[in-house]
Amino acid sequence: MKEVLLSELEYITPKAAATLKKSGIATVEDLLFSFPTKFDDYTIVKYDDAIPNTTVTVGGVVQNKATVTNARTKLSIMSFFVDIDGAKVRCTIFNRHFLKSKINYGVYVRLTGKFNDLKKGFTASEISFNEFSNNINPVFNIKGLSDEKILELKEKVYDDFFTEIEETLPKELMQKLNLIPLKRAIKYINIPESNEEISKAIRRIKYEELLTYQLKIKYLLYMRKCHPQGVSINYNREKIDEFIHLLPFELTIDQKRSIEEILNDLKAPYKMNRLLQGEVGSGKTVVAAIALYAVITAGYQGAIMVPTEVLANQHYATFKYFFGKEGVNVALLTSSVNPKDRIAILAKLKNREIDILIGTHALFQKDVEFGKLGLVITDEEHRFGVRQRVSIVGKGYLIDHLKMSATPIPRTLAISVLGESDISMIKTLPSNRKEAITRYLKYSDRREVFDHMRKEIENGHQVYVIVPMIEESEAIDLINATEVYERMVKYYEGFCTVGLIHSRLKKEEKDQVMKDFNDNKIQILVSTSVIEVGVNVINATTMVILNADRFGIAQLHQMRGRVRRSEFQPYCFLISDTTNQPSIDRLKLVEENSDGFVLAEEDLIIRGPGDFFGEKQSGMVPFKMANLVTDRDILEEVNVVADEIIDNEKLFNDPGYNKLYEIVDTNYKNNKEMLD
Repeated sequence: MKEVLLSELEYITPKAAATLKKSGIATVEDLLFSFPTKFDDYTIVKYDDAIPNTTVTVGGVVQNKATVTNARTKLSIMSFFVDIDGAKVRCTIFNRHFLKSKINYGVYVRLTGKFNDLKKGFTASEISFNEFSNNINPVFNIKGLSDEKILELKEKVYDDFFTEIEETLPKELMQKLNLIPLKRAIKYINIPESNEEISKAIRRIKYEELLTYQLKIKYLLYMRKCHPQGVSINYNREKIDEFIHLLPFELTIDQKRSIEEILNDLKAPYKMNRLLQGEVGSGKTVVAAIALYAVITAGYQGAIMVPTEVLANQHYATFKYFFGKEGVNVALLTSSVNPKDRIAILAKLKNREIDILIGTHALFQKDVEFGKLGLVITDEEHRFGVRQRVSIVGKGYLIDHLKMSATPIPRTLAISVLGESDISMIKTLPSNRKEAITRYLKYSDRREVFDHMRKEIENGHQVYVIVPMIEESEAIDLINATEVYERMVKYYEGFCTVGLIHSRLKKEEKDQVMKDFNDNKIQILVSTSVIEVGVNVINATTMVILNADRFGIAQLHQMRGRVRRSEFQPYCFLISDTTNQPSIDRLKLVEENSDGFVLAEEDLIIRGPGDFFGEKQSGMVPFKMANLVTDRDILEEVNVVADEIIDNEKLFNDPGYNKLYEIVDTNYKNNKEMLD
């Protein structure tokens, strides 16, 4: 549509135009494409079909003058009889005494409210005297203007400008998906006359939003591979195979497949944009190490970026172990590195004396310069914002990017939000790993847990005890880490050593506690969720999570994964006295299910797509009507259609798809400009 300002229309007052503009509605197109938030249904129900104590709208003729009584100062009760389909019903409505003069014998009224059990009385919440008023009233919730006024303006604007609404979908697609034309959808959604019209309009709008979104994402993938901008990395396959052969364990089928997919991306002329996902303990780190080794054999450097110092230190130790005999120089850069060492690291990095740099957010800083960066890996990548990921990838020329996540991504998000990425999945755990026995218990059953902990420690194993808070809080009455630590020390005095770690400890203190726990000098580690990411103590077999209802499904599942590091039987205890039913259901779900992908789907339903990836990514799904969670069936259908449109190149060659191509190509150019 051509841009026409609402302020230019003679039937919209300057005040109304200004009010609409405050709500982001400045043009004719804005007004027509700002949809109702809900629809109040005032369709009249027959007396015989009305269900007692259920809100309905009925119509009838008044049988007498209304009477008004005052129950108290600010409460008036107006009563009158109405003939509703031949039944004489006593109607009552509160605080409408100012309408008394309108209610006389023979006057038609429409009433919304509820019948009592015997349907002899009706308590009304709304009353209308217009026999021919709309059955369906759209609610727009625009501050400063009534819904009636908005509806009036929409009717006038639609009548004047509906011919300029451009169809975005080709006819063959509308027929295939059984969708109404856009012009009709805009009328039905804004000026509905029946629920059927609303359903048809919502269906059309949701399908278009999801299809267009899928096409935008798939177009990014298409352009990356069919019009490549990248560097082919010619790694030494013999060295890579030798490195894999010397590993002290056999790779799983999924690890081997993921490595081949990554190596193919490295050699391809396009930039790699791949997500490697797998459960905690599935072996993503060794896959990352092999990918980094591959680029090193081709003369490039690699970087791995992680969200916490604990995880950075863990990777540093692991990579030093992997590359101990390979002559690979691995360095660690975090905010805790002293200035003198930092200067030395940066100089070596620029001179290509460092092959792999592991770090936290410190890698984003401008003075971090690589000599020849070839591959960036972001671990737990959803914890970083888009700009953070772009800034690290931007530290080289056409850099390959591998993202890793231990949070299983639901299929719904994998085909939508992550649709521009290739995905490698590690589902098979190493053969010696066992499923964790998980139990949800009340605090009254804690003695059972304490006895279990004692037995595990007697068998030479170790235990995590997780607490959601560090110190006491008056606002939230939760057992805190310090208090739990002190109780544990007293309870197990003379039997074992208890340690405490949380985010407020200094780095040196954290490192010492983790070293002591890793060396089994500490048998019980009391911790906040700081251990959620990056702790790898193979000897730990039991996870006890206090006030477990304070954690989300993904957090609980990840923490449980920390004790699935060996061939020993792992255990996880979820302890909570919550009476909140959704929280109880969530804990039972984790107790009964160890499949991270099933849990991820449930987590998505609870948290929504924006929160699933974190606040920084919440703007990635800007739909007016569609919802990635509740409209999964539509998403699955349009995903197939979008693949067909791209694969058959209809988007590029079929004139009927010109409007869709214009939309997705503009989106691609805007995205490319932002990333470049």
